[in-house]
Amino acid sequence: MREESRDRIVAAALELFARRGFAATSVRMTAERAGVAQGLLYNYFESKDALLQAIFDRSMADVRESFEVAESDADPSARLERLVRAALEIVDRNREFWRLSYQIRMQPEVLASLGEDVVGWAEATRAHLESLLRDAGAAQHYVLDPENYPVDDVCREIVARFTPAGGGNGGRPT
Repeated sequence: MREESRDRIVAAALELFARRGFAATSVRMTAERAGVAQGLLYNYFESKDALLQAIFDRSMADVRESFEVAESDADPSARLERLVRAALEIVDRNREFWRLSYQIRMQPEVLASLGEDVVGWAEATRAHLESLLRDAGAAQHYVLDPENYPVDDVCREIVARFTPAGGGNGGRPT
C-alpha cells in the first residue's frame, strides 16, 4: 500500500508538472490529484523538488535501459539502430516525462535543483550517444568533411524515417 501511494503521488506530479509546469503546480494540487492528504505526500517527499527528483530518477533508469538494449548487439550499426528504436519506444511510453524534461531544460533554476546526478546523467548520456555514433561511423563523416556533409539532408531523412508526419512509423518496431 505504501508503494502504491508513492506511485500515485509520482504519477500525479508528473502529469501536473508536464501539463501545467513545475512552477505552476503546488504540493496541494499534487496531493489532491493523487487522492492523498498533503501531509501524507510529505511523508514520502520532503518537498516539491524531492518529488521532481524522484520523477527524474525513474526516467534516468529508462534511459539506461535503452542503452542496455543497444549494447546487446555486437555490430555498431545494429547497436545504433537498436538504441534509436529503444529510445523512441521509451519516449512513446513515457510522453509525460519527456514533455516535462523538455520544459525543465528551459528553466535553469529548476534544472539546477535536480543536482549533480541529473547533470552527470545528461553528460554520460551525451558521451554514450557520441560513442555509438562514432562506432557506427555516423559522426565521422561529418567531422571529416563538415563543409560538404549534407547535415540538412540527413536530418530530413531521419525525420522522414522516424516520424509519422514524415511518412515513417514513428520509430515503432515493424
